Amino acid sequence: MILNDPFFIGICFFTIGFLSLVGFTSTYLMYFFKAQTYRYYSLYILTLILFIISVYMKDTGDFPLFSHRRNVMQLVVDGMQMLSALLFCSFIYHAMVLHDPKYQKLKNIYNTYIVLTGIYFVIMFIFPDFVRKSFLFFTVSRVVVYFIAFFFYYQMIINLKTVFFRYLFFATTFLFVAGLMALWDSIVNAKTSIYTGFHYLCFGYFFENACFIGAFIYKYFIVDKEKQEVEHRHKVQLFTTKLEMQQQTMDYIGKEIHDNIGQKLTLASLYTQLLEHDSESVEGKDKIENVSLLINQSLSEMRELSKSLTDNSIEDNIICKLIEEECERVRKLNLIAVKFNCTNKNIALDYQTKAVLIRITQEFFQNSFKHSECKNVILQLQANTKAVELELVDDGKGFDTSTNYTKGIGLKNMKKRVEMLEGTLLIESNLNMGTKITVRIPLK
Repeated sequence: MILNDPFFIGICFFTIGFLSLVGFTSTYLMYFFKAQTYRYYSLYILTLILFIISVYMKDTGDFPLFSHRRNVMQLVVDGMQMLSALLFCSFIYHAMVLHDPKYQKLKNIYNTYIVLTGIYFVIMFIFPDFVRKSFLFFTVSRVVVYFIAFFFYYQMIINLKTVFFRYLFFATTFLFVAGLMALWDSIVNAKTSIYTGFHYLCFGYFFENACFIGAFIYKYFIVDKEKQEVEHRHKVQLFTTKLEMQQQTMDYIGKEIHDNIGQKLTLASLYTQLLEHDSESVEGKDKIENVSLLINQSLSEMRELSKSLTDNSIEDNIICKLIEEECERVRKLNLIAVKFNCTNKNIALDYQTKAVLIRITQEFFQNSFKHSECKNVILQLQANTKAVELELVDDGKGFDTSTNYTKGIGLKNMKKRVEMLEGTLLIESNLNMGTKITVRIPLK
């Protein structure tokens, strides 16, 4: 017993505390990643803690040499050590498969290791004295463990270009070195060393798990970033699908108006013209003429509506021309003065970006008419190879941006449309100072 060895006692408690911290981390990651890989690591950490506790109890407790209790404790220590090696290998195998399914080719080696470990425990339970006393059995069993583990170690070596495998490689290297030093110490200094390699294992566990913590942190942030990217791509895809469905719906309505209702009204107009020629009453002719006029007006309006619904101008024209057309429509109303400046008239944008900029422009004009009481609106469009920026300014009465101005559906839609394209929308306004909206969308 080594009751008065502060180094041995200190290294036991330090290792147990450190492994407990790692165990809490791995348990959290097990729930975060929802993967059984980290269950193996959590069980591996638990087994290591039990192994350290068993060694501490055996060497500091009331377990006299050559007593039955000490023999049982020695078997517990050996069993925990073999079990921890199996769980470590299980974690490495499943972590590699999780990273890349091609490593399932190592499944036969992994299953062989499970079988050999099972045989070891069967022999230990049937012939406990043989396992405890046979130094050859102890040495051969450990060498077999290292030999099998080397196949997994080799796969890490040839894949060091992957950051996650670098962490696994360094962690396994520390454990290999510590294990070899412990085995060497057990062989050479078995009769003179009170530790028989145990302190080497503790150092190895510390450095190994420090590397694994680095791997977990790396994996945590990478996976979290990947989740955000997947969610964003999903939102963008939904947004694109929504735009396509809106366009298809408008095309369908426009065609229905033109082909169905329009044709019927045209036929009704022809009938009224025939009735006008057949009618002898002046009063009747006037009534028929009025009906014909209303029908023709309806036809004209529906043709305009049908044309606007089925218009592919957003897809067919450049953004500068599209915004200029919106500005021209507003100018014809003679309500406000509109000035538009485009620094790069030949910029090519995809349909989604053009659609968003046009809808924001339309929404801004609408808000200027309804709320701002402005006299002038200035639009500035500029672009480079990295982003396109649209600036919209009016000289209206403005509003207080400190209030919840996003209650309006229009402004909410503006922000959502821009965010879907990874862009930013900045609204600047003060009472009686006008409003300025800056839209910036990155180009891919």
